[in-house]
Amino acid sequence: MHPLKTRQPYPRNQWWAAAYSSEVGRELLGRTILGERIILYRTERGEPVILSGLCPHRAFPLEKGCLSGDRVRCGYHGFAFSASGTLEEVPSQTAIPAKADLRRYPVAERGGVVWIWTGSEALADETLLPDMAALGPGSPAWATEQHRLATIAARYTLLIDNLLDLSHASFIHADTIPGGNFVAGLPVDLVETPESLNVRRKGNGLPPNPFFKLMFPDHAGPLDQSFDAEYFGPHLIRTGGALYDSANGALLGTQNYLHLITPETPSSLHYFVITSRDFATGNPALGQTHMDMGLRIQPQDKAAIEAIELVLQGLDSPPREVSARCDTGALKVRHRLETQIRAEECPA
Repeated sequence: MHPLKTRQPYPRNQWWAAAYSSEVGRELLGRTILGERIILYRTERGEPVILSGLCPHRAFPLEKGCLSGDRVRCGYHGFAFSASGTLEEVPSQTAIPAKADLRRYPVAERGGVVWIWTGSEALADETLLPDMAALGPGSPAWATEQHRLATIAARYTLLIDNLLDLSHASFIHADTIPGGNFVAGLPVDLVETPESLNVRRKGNGLPPNPFFKLMFPDHAGPLDQSFDAEYFGPHLIRTGGALYDSANGALLGTQNYLHLITPETPSSLHYFVITSRDFATGNPALGQTHMDMGLRIQPQDKAAIEAIELVLQGLDSPPREVSARCDTGALKVRHRLETQIRAEECPA
């Protein structure tokens, strides 16, 4: 996706994945999100906190400080801030400088993920969070694996493009995704609702392979498999889908791959991947296989979109872009995203 036709590169009135829940504890975690340095930690009661990550005194990174109870103490000159971001102590004087508080970001925790609201605090609405349990994470009926966080040196819209055209699986992932060689030739259906846009492919009568056998050890015949690419917003795309017995159409189960995308800067992003399934939930070998596949698949996508980013940065103007019929969903998503950003740039 070439530069958006908007003044700002990303929407701010949006929930974004800030960290896996397991990353956030009683030590300060520093991260950059939408070009802003933040810190994350948990209070002594276990509640997640997200504050701006630079000390207003001399811009020292606060992740290099420490916690004292629930207070953040800067490691440079000892300024201490409450969990609400209020500057409470300056060791070298008794007076508290004005306008020295940290920003406290609205925060929520769903599906093993700590989410940050980066826009106006008055607009933060937890009903806008993705229903993670419906997709797998957080539901006791599903097995879930969290894959290693990747930071990619490319604009986040390139990853959105990548995920919405799964025909690349037949080429970049030809050696890593079982059955991926069939994807490019599958017909595309577009399922569009106000909540999401799904670029759907379905492979019928796919021959058995070792991965299918690991998923469904009691099934010996061919499968029908959905290859969905469902955009819920710039923060979340679901791939994967349902698998059926080709002989009788019976549903065997659903495998979701959740792609949580968070811009780091205009030219870099954080990429969280979570796999969830509602079958074989007690099969650790299948979960490990997903993890092992992720270690091979993710670097392939990373290399592809970083290569495009380098091209875009090296040109004086964006190159002419040619789209195929299967890009209809991606083009519609671009329109959705630009509309979302423009609504912030020119509020009604």
